[in-house]
Order: sequence, then C-alpha cells, then structure tokens
Amino acid sequence: MRVDIITVGALFVNCYIISKNNEAIIIDPGSDFDKIKEFIISNSLKPLAILNTHGHFDHVGAIEDIKNEFKISLYMHKDDEFLLRNASQHAMMFGLNEVKTSNIDYYIDNGEKLTFGDIKIEVIHTPGHSPGGVCFYIKELNSVFTGDTLFYESVGRTDFSYADFNKLKKSIQQKLYSLNSETKVFPGHGPSTSIGYERKMNAFVKA
Repeated sequence: MRVDIITVGALFVNCYIISKNNEAIIIDPGSDFDKIKEFIISNSLKPLAILNTHGHFDHVGAIEDIKNEFKISLYMHKDDEFLLRNASQHAMMFGLNEVKTSNIDYYIDNGEKLTFGDIKIEVIHTPGHSPGGVCFYIKELNSVFTGDTLFYESVGRTDFSYADFNKLKKSIQQKLYSLNSETKVFPGHGPSTSIGYERKMNAFVKA
C-alpha cells in the first residue's frame, strides 16, 4: 500500500492518495482538481471513493469535479454537512475565491469499517475542530489521517462558534492517543508526525 501527498490550494492542504493494486481512495481533495487528476492518470490509478475528514472550504473544493470525472462517491460525517453546503461563503470570508460545493453520498460514523478494494479503513469520530470531524485509521499502514484535529506539535483551531476545545482535547486524548506510539500521523496541513511524539511534545494536548 502506498501513500502519496499532493499539497493543494491557498492554505496548503494535504490531499492524500492511498493506493493498492492500482486502486485508490482520495482523502481531502481541497482544491487543484487538475493537479489531482494528472497524478491519478499518470500513475494509472482507479479511484474508488473520496473520504473527507471534515467539511471546511479548504478541504472540499475539488470534490465535485472528482466525483464527476471518476464517477465516485463522497464519504463524510453528517455533522459537517452544514460546512460543506456553506463552503463558498466561508471561503469568501477568508478573502478567497468561491469553491464548488457537493453532496455527501454516504454518511460515516465512529467505529465504522470501510473497505474499498483491498484498502481497509476505520473511521474515528474526533469532534472539536468541527462537529463532524473524523480521522481515518489504516491498520496495514499503521497510520492515521487526522485532518485538522491533530498536527505536528499543534491541534486544530477551536475559535469557531461550532468548535469546542474541550471536545477536541477529549477526542485526541481518548481516541488518537490510544493508538500505539509508532502510529504515523498524516495531518491536514504540514509535516507528518507520530502518536508517540505528539503524546510527549504536543503543548496543546498532553497524553
């Protein structure tokens, strides 16, 4: 199994392409559809699904084009549907261009096991940064894709009206920090890290 990172958009979102046997899933296609499409085609990949960690505008901008191009579905938590629907409005509030919005095809929730081809994924609901924020754990890779919940030495912002630092802290301490220390963390922005490192070094949420 392979993990490729495509950095997209004005806010430098990490869009992840997880592939095995030439089949792939796309996590957080935030922008730059042509860039993502070119990578998929040049690597002879067959996309099977789009999985989003949350609904913020910088993580969703290329979803609709990818859905139409490859005839695949979007998987996201229901509690972030309002963010997806209002993505363009939120982007303009940050002084950025409108983004295309889409619909969630399949709602996902905590503990759900997803299988796409030979790629198996566990959903971990981690509210705090947003109500429907989730992380995706792939046992075969011993890796977790954390969106804007957990970063290298940092955490997602919680100064939005719908965000809650106490919920974020609980999500990280009880769900993410319970993973083994060697678990690699692939965040929504910035460099990768590990669960063990963040338990010790993350000044925002200690183990």
